[in-house]
Amino acid sequence: MSFSESQIKVQDIAHLGIVAGIIDEMSLVDLFNQLLGTHPQ
Repeated sequence: MSFSESQIKVQDIAHLGIVAGIIDEMSLVDLFNQLLGTHPQ
């Protein structure tokens, strides 16, 4: 299978999206909330 230049699209997703996805998969926010508690505001 070959692609022409008009069929290829490159996007910069930056590293923060990758990090946020990993944190979400590991449920780190829930873990920290359990350990530290949450602020009433």
